[in-house]
Amino acid sequence: MPSPAIEAPAAEPTPAAPARRTLDTAVFWTVLVIGAFAGAWYVKEVLANMGTLMHLKDLGVYQIAGQRVLDGHSVYDTPLLGNTRGVWEFVYAPFAALLFVPLAKLHGDVFTVVGSFGDFVILAVGVWAALAMLNYRRDVKLVIFSLPVAALLLWVEPVRETMAFGQINILLMTLVLVDMALPDSFRGKGILTGIAAGIKLTPAFFVLYFLFSKRYRAALVSALSFVATVVIGFLVMPHDSKTFWSGAFADPTRVGVPENPQNESLRGMFARSIGLTGGYQLLWLVLVAVLAVACLLLARRLSFGNQELLAVTLCGLATTAVSPYSWVHHWVWLGALMIYLLDASLRRWAWGWWIALVLAGVVASGGVLMLLGSDQSTVITIPSWGHLGVVYHNAYIWLTVIAFAVVALRLKKLTADRTTE
Repeated sequence: MPSPAIEAPAAEPTPAAPARRTLDTAVFWTVLVIGAFAGAWYVKEVLANMGTLMHLKDLGVYQIAGQRVLDGHSVYDTPLLGNTRGVWEFVYAPFAALLFVPLAKLHGDVFTVVGSFGDFVILAVGVWAALAMLNYRRDVKLVIFSLPVAALLLWVEPVRETMAFGQINILLMTLVLVDMALPDSFRGKGILTGIAAGIKLTPAFFVLYFLFSKRYRAALVSALSFVATVVIGFLVMPHDSKTFWSGAFADPTRVGVPENPQNESLRGMFARSIGLTGGYQLLWLVLVAVLAVACLLLARRLSFGNQELLAVTLCGLATTAVSPYSWVHHWVWLGALMIYLLDASLRRWAWGWWIALVLAGVVASGGVLMLLGSDQSTVITIPSWGHLGVVYHNAYIWLTVIAFAVVALRLKKLTADRTTE
């Protein structure tokens, strides 16, 4: 089965779309069997450890937010649970609180089933969109194939954590992936990205991606969709909207201290390693800007070369890396990276892609180490050994930087090859 390894980008975003690819039968059945086994084993672990693997604490907090909206109480004036600043405070936009209102009516087993099964269904939809961007035929076979692939991603730590907490990260990623999978000629392209940004601000980065890849209509549509979510918030929740948009969205004390070991962002790495005082704060901001611009330039070239999934995945990883706070479960875009690498590794003699897949798999895996006898679920929680902790405790950051560097080098090489032909 041919794979969309990084190709030389076109000078302008006008290359003809390649013919749709067909799933190889052997690959289809192999992944189906392995995915079914992985999914069944995950369910077995969840049933034995509900308090750890399916506690749905964040979904419960979302439920409280929805109930406060129904009761006419503010979701920002006080923490949703307890009275400690920076703990269980509502940090999303008011529009998100409106979306959580239906949760207020769910209780008991229904709440658990909706939270766990709903997240998996959304994940499978995101997988389908990612595979569609790899140019596979959008048929029933691809829908079926998306289920075992999604089951395999349950062993990616950020996906696993999102499932456990009942977080919205999978939903945000899926909204963006489905939007990006839509044809550029579709007039509604950009709406889902705007809605995602209206729930949590970080997906707004993809509006810049639309601009850099010269999809101006999609950028405008996504921006207008985002504005619509803000307007809806002001119409229904005027007090909370004023609180949020007048500064609460940028208040770091609502989230917690940046040196929290679970803060897997560039800022978190700085806070734990060298601090954020004086010049280090400025250095962090400079690196954030450099990483963001580098990502957009790379994504632009990939998009022009029909490498949409890789371009979007790099943007997703960048949003998580540059965000002031990115907990482990925010890094669900590692799942999209695994899909891309798995597909690329299926090329003939694709040893380099296999190495990349294994490396990313080791970094992103969750629960796999415990099956091998380790006390740790993931590499980022392994106790520090000498000064190496700064490497594997921030493994998601380093993996992102490596991915950017590899893509940049390959694009440079392919461009050089084209000029010598």
